[in-house]
Amino acid sequence: MKLIVVSGYSGSGKSTALNVLEDAGYYCIDNLPLMLLKDFVSQNLGREHLVESLVVGIDVRNLSSGLESFPKLMDEIRALGAECEVLFLDTAAAVLQKRFSETRRKHPLSSADVSLAEAVKQERVM
Repeated sequence: MKLIVVSGYSGSGKSTALNVLEDAGYYCIDNLPLMLLKDFVSQNLGREHLVESLVVGIDVRNLSSGLESFPKLMDEIRALGAECEVLFLDTAAAVLQKRFSETRRKHPLSSADVSLAEAVKQERVM
């Protein structure tokens, strides 16, 4: 089984990357909680590889809660027999701000008290 974990900043193109990989034949899951990843892979491997090529989109906010343990998690998944890759999409803060302004979508960390620029900056610190 091949596993690609796609992560990156909000607005960096994770959904687009998942769409492209899905079109290429990968089974894609977006926003899977990190704590479920190993069990999902284990269950799949235990059922004669129902999914041969899996892409999981992990939001950087989800990743930040377990960032220290992420390399260990990837090692554990590799030990199960999965081939793992990580694709992190980085985008300049100015580009992210422009994308959110153009689409008029709310940044996940912005609020009445947190501007778009502050939200983008906060996410980079996570």
